[in-house]
Amino acid sequence: MQDEQVLGGGNIASVVRVGSTIRRIAGPWSTMVHDHLNHLRSREFELGPRPYGFDDQGREILDYIPGETLVAHPWPQWVYSDAVLIEAVTALLTYQHCVKDFRPATVQSRLGTSQMQPEFVVCHNDFAPYNCAFHEGHLVGIYDRDCVWAERPEWDLAFAAWHWIPLYAPSNEFEWRAIEDCIRRLELLVTTYGLTVRIGFIDMILERINTIRRGILRRANKGEAAFVKMQDVGHALAMQNDLDFAREHAHELSRALS
Repeated sequence: MQDEQVLGGGNIASVVRVGSTIRRIAGPWSTMVHDHLNHLRSREFELGPRPYGFDDQGREILDYIPGETLVAHPWPQWVYSDAVLIEAVTALLTYQHCVKDFRPATVQSRLGTSQMQPEFVVCHNDFAPYNCAFHEGHLVGIYDRDCVWAERPEWDLAFAAWHWIPLYAPSNEFEWRAIEDCIRRLELLVTTYGLTVRIGFIDMILERINTIRRGILRRANKGEAAFVKMQDVGHALAMQNDLDFAREHAHELSRALS
């Protein structure tokens, strides 16, 4: 066995690098996630890792995608450039096109099971800068399919709006983000995506934030260690602040959808 290098990040599962691969603790969902990744590769989606099964410790083996990842805050401001926003939305569109014919009746992930419906796709469900690799300020890889979920494509777009605009509550890291810039970047996001039905999209963003917040609290209350950790370090509280911020400015943000 080659030397193992512990990688940063990983709120839910620790990740180690072994040569040109990464290893992660597997779960009952991992086989389906590997099928999902193999399908994407067969459709020439190059931004996701290739799976290689499991090692002798039962960990899943995936490609290591070289590039800069975002661990320590504050993140570099280029993450929120218009160019990277367009790259992220374009990547999401490409992903959804490639995954539209991957249609298991039941989608299994770390979050549980969800049932495929005619209008659903397998959403990444956690498409944010912290799950991406970058090279010289450009998006080159998307990690982490452990939380995939069957939902409408716009479900992933709403999550992307939250994290790529971003719609984070003002803090020392994001005090430079004016609401007018959020409105402009939301308009850029929906235009790049080609979102035609825009009524209710702000409400969907609010629902996405609240769904994640409630999920952390529910699983932490059950004693699930990863989610207890997330609650202890303040993720649920930060999400409540984001939710309050987005609600406060919902009317202004709706101008981007007119």
